[in-house]
Amino acid sequence: MSLKRCFLNMKNQSKREYAFDILRAISMIMVITIHVSNVYSRSFGMIGNGSFILSLFFNTISRISVPIFLMISGALLLDRDFNFKKYRKRLIKYFFIIVLWDIIYLVWEYFYLGITYDKLYKLLLEPYRAHLWFLYTILLLYAIQPLLRIIMNKASITIKIILFIIWILLSTLSIVNYYISVYFTVFSYIGFFIMGKYLYDFAKKKTLKKYNIPFILIMILCFSISILLNYSMSMKRNMFYNFYFAYRVPFIMIPSFVFYLMIISNYKKDSLNRFIMKLSDLSFGVYLIHGIFLDITIKMFVYQRINALIGIPIFTIFIFICSTISVWILKKLKIMNY
Repeated sequence: MSLKRCFLNMKNQSKREYAFDILRAISMIMVITIHVSNVYSRSFGMIGNGSFILSLFFNTISRISVPIFLMISGALLLDRDFNFKKYRKRLIKYFFIIVLWDIIYLVWEYFYLGITYDKLYKLLLEPYRAHLWFLYTILLLYAIQPLLRIIMNKASITIKIILFIIWILLSTLSIVNYYISVYFTVFSYIGFFIMGKYLYDFAKKKTLKKYNIPFILIMILCFSISILLNYSMSMKRNMFYNFYFAYRVPFIMIPSFVFYLMIISNYKKDSLNRFIMKLSDLSFGVYLIHGIFLDITIKMFVYQRINALIGIPIFTIFIFICSTISVWILKKLKIMNY
């Protein structure tokens, strides 16, 4: 390696936010946990009450992962000077990724699961696989990034506070009003994107380590309320009810903020950094490919016959390991690495 390249690598490493690496790694495992837990949760009536409650527990605590991914993206992108060339390249790249992975899953399901899809025209507006919705959302956020930067840089503190209050108010009202919950969804993602930048700056200016115990208690309280509400409504309707898993609901939104602040405030560089950084670099690929290994486990095993306490951790770890190894191998290929 040349001296110049070595220096550039050192420079890039020095600017790297290691807290984001651990947040990505943890959130990626949580995303897989959500999808494994959903198999159990949606088996309401076919599994024991204990397994159902455990599936709600794993499902709930893992829901903070998507808001965290959105906040990381906002913190990184809204902190940079706008570059139209990079902006255009990023949009084209993500559009290509959406098309590619919709096709990959379409072909995969046709040959492995025997599922045919005759509504290709819908792929421009909605993902073929449910978990790919995040790509469509992040593409939208990237597209309006210039507008968000103007709002952040030009708007007064008063305007920003008003917008934040409106966001929190709509979040609360979305619990009781169906129409608000439907139309507030996209707005809530924009809010997470912006909050990622604000909370990151706040955590760097303040000493928040002393609030670790209150933060943990807040998360426990919010998670408990979410589990209780989903469980009681499921019992009442005699079917799996997951409204209170929504990312816009305060019981998910608040612990997302708290966990994000905790990691940024507490995480320090240590001997695990190289391993964490590698997992972080592979996390996007793991997100894209893990659905394939989820399908394999569902086809090979009957989840409902395995207690959730055992099944959810084992299947999550198995899918994560297989996905990570696969992405690591694929990244050796130049075109797939892109």
